[in-house]
Amino acid sequence: MKYLLMLTLLIFAGDAIKLEKQWIRSAPAGTNSAFFVDIVNNSDQPDTLYKAESDLAQVVEVHETYHTENGMMGMRHVDSIEIPANGTLQLKPGSYHIMLIRLNEDLKQGDTGKVTLFFKNGGKVAVEASVKDMKKGHMMMKKDKTPEKCCGE
Repeated sequence: MKYLLMLTLLIFAGDAIKLEKQWIRSAPAGTNSAFFVDIVNNSDQPDTLYKAESDLAQVVEVHETYHTENGMMGMRHVDSIEIPANGTLQLKPGSYHIMLIRLNEDLKQGDTGKVTLFFKNGGKVAVEASVKDMKKGHMMMKKDKTPEKCCGE
């Protein structure tokens, strides 16, 4: 009975978190890139993303984009991100994302790479993502929530 309960919990945890629309920004070896994804929490409880791993880079961190008092943008490591119950959190340019630091190889459009995310309740969820070029004029949000072009383009 104990093993049946554990198996049921593992199956439920696996169904609670779904990863959708995942992609990785193209970049040359030795530089940095980012992984973006929609995290869907189908559970009645919030969950927490606390770690990411990938063989694509020497360092993999959960990051957020922030705005300074003078309107500049920066990125910083965060310990965790909460995904609301029965909700979706988008990891996207100009917001939360998974930073891939010091890439081990070139990531070119059309390539794929594996990224694993770790959740407090949902456990470990691995996904393959396509590498895409950042579109020229890709929009991010400024501090006042108005759009601006990404990456100085």
